[in-house]
Amino acid sequence: MLPYLIFFCFFGLLAVFSNRRDYVGLDSSYNTSFNPLWWLVVFFLTLLIGLRFEVGGDWGSYLIYFEDVQNGSFIELITLSSDIGYLFLNWISAKYNFGIYGVNIICGFIFSMGLATFCRSLPRPLLGFVCAIPYLIFVVAMGYSRQGVALGLVMYGLTFLGKQMHLKFIVSILFAALFHKSAIVILPIAVLASTQRRFVTLLMTLITAFLIYYSTSFVSSADRLIEYYIRNEYQSQGALVRVIMLFIPSVIYLIWNHRFQMTQSERKLWKIFSWLSIIFLLLLFISDASTAIDRIALYLLPLQLIIFSYLPEIFGTKGETKQWIVLFIIIYFLLIMIIWFSFSPYAIYWLPYQSILFTF
Repeated sequence: MLPYLIFFCFFGLLAVFSNRRDYVGLDSSYNTSFNPLWWLVVFFLTLLIGLRFEVGGDWGSYLIYFEDVQNGSFIELITLSSDIGYLFLNWISAKYNFGIYGVNIICGFIFSMGLATFCRSLPRPLLGFVCAIPYLIFVVAMGYSRQGVALGLVMYGLTFLGKQMHLKFIVSILFAALFHKSAIVILPIAVLASTQRRFVTLLMTLITAFLIYYSTSFVSSADRLIEYYIRNEYQSQGALVRVIMLFIPSVIYLIWNHRFQMTQSERKLWKIFSWLSIIFLLLLFISDASTAIDRIALYLLPLQLIIFSYLPEIFGTKGETKQWIVLFIIIYFLLIMIIWFSFSPYAIYWLPYQSILFTF
């Protein structure tokens, strides 16, 4: 677990000594462009994710998938998977002999860019990044490549939705759905979060949903998802823990949302995320489809980054108090990481961390 601890503690220390950023516009927005530090973050995170060796719960499945893709043309292989984006990456990597690492590098880069862009839209980007490390990075991006890419693109799209740039948000979700169809569940949020031109937003959303649904064999893929997740009542053992992790920031936001310095559209967006998180927690107790809830709830995880990034300013009145709150948040996520690696029955697939460059 040492590499994971080193990675977390390094960025945790940077977050402790970083300060809140200043707004760049009258709309309480932040500059999302990258400085050299954030380009380095993207670079090293891409290597961490992309060059891993036998790390992640689905490593074996993705390796078999890549081997199946090697011996066919792209057109012939479309019937192999409805996730055309991920299929295309595998086909390109196989064609140019980059192996599974070529696929993982590209997936890691897309996820890293989405996460970094989202963090740069926060008042404390490094704190938001630290909040993402235990689960978004280590578990999702390093364990479930397709959904990791989809989540990265969803986070990228959310930076547009908060600014009422609906078309760019919808395009981002369209690309996300090419890697994992479950990303389509985020589309209706564009309509719910809209504060202007709601009819146009609704129309664009319906057209996009229609195109996604009837392309890339989504009809049959949806049937398989329903059969696998709902009818078979397949259980996700960690669903309750992950949804509770969403419940805590949701309650904080719903009680003190008036203290968050956000635009009206951003307030509405994160209020929707908060209520959905609470609804999912209730559904876990009355529904047997915990895996379906767990998979969809993954796309709500950016809520943690938002709420905890704002938290030092919400409850801290002095500089010293704010830094203590930052430290408390970092310790909270450090404990989450340690508990998961120590007690999760699936942690064995992440331990030890191995790379094609070195092995621990």
